Amino acid sequence: MSGTKEGGSRVICILVTSSPESENTRTLFKITEAAIAMGHQVQIFLMSDGVYHILCQSLSTLIAKGAEVALCTYDAMERGLDKKTGIYFGSYYDLAVMVAKADGFLALT
Repeated sequence: MSGTKEGGSRVICILVTSSPESENTRTLFKITEAAIAMGHQVQIFLMSDGVYHILCQSLSTLIAKGAEVALCTYDAMERGLDKKTGIYFGSYYDLAVMVAKADGFLALT
């Protein structure tokens, strides 16, 4: 996970702490799809109830389009969620690294 890509595209980091039932879910998917369509790299970090997004097929679609997804392993374990292909199970340290390297940051809480 790196900073600005070649050709002027940007790296956008999105933190999601709200559950899939939240109005933030639609915002997450629309912003991510638009950014990827514009050639930007999107990195999503899920924590708290946001980890439940790994159960959504729509998240798999975003990954297939190029979004990188990581989550807090502890939060997922506390909610009984198993590892899923294409999603990095990490920690708050990984979030800090993502934010430090990103060109833009959005928190959906």
